[in-house]
Amino acid sequence: METNFRHALREQTRTDHDLLDRMISTLDIARLRDFRVFLQIHHSCFLVIQARSLGQGLSMVALSNMIDGLAADLDVVSDNRRTIDLPTPSALDPLSVDYMVAGSRLGSKILRKRWQTSTDPCVQRANSYFGQAIDPKLWPKTCRALSAVPPSSARADAIVEDTRTQFQLFAAAFAKIVTAEDTLV
Repeated sequence: METNFRHALREQTRTDHDLLDRMISTLDIARLRDFRVFLQIHHSCFLVIQARSLGQGLSMVALSNMIDGLAADLDVVSDNRRTIDLPTPSALDPLSVDYMVAGSRLGSKILRKRWQTSTDPCVQRANSYFGQAIDPKLWPKTCRALSAVPPSSARADAIVEDTRTQFQLFAAAFAKIVTAEDTLV
């Protein structure tokens, strides 16, 4: 019996996902500096992902809203939005983008609780990203679409590779942005 592709995708990208989770968890997003880093990482990466998604997939509206919210919050917490030179992947399978966006929305529910503990007035005013409504249907729709992909297919291989590429994009952004922030201190 073949494994459901959604589960196979999770297992095949676990190392990349866990590494990114460890990186992001080093940030105290209730503090202005770390919150700014968090926003810069996500904004930079989601812009690249949006450009490479070719405007297809279940998550395009959510992705656009996330980018707008991140940009608005960056305007609140920083007077200088830096451009980060990130690797540009080839076109990404829309389902891999959906997996990243829907998963990020789920993760933001947890991170929102940490962000809400901030006593910094600037961090509190930057509430566009964490204040966004989350489409409760996006994750289940994404899971159903992933489950319909044959696990041993060329498309499954492409989705795994594209998902790993996106996790690695976030890791690269983390390294560059944290280094840039450290030089400002």
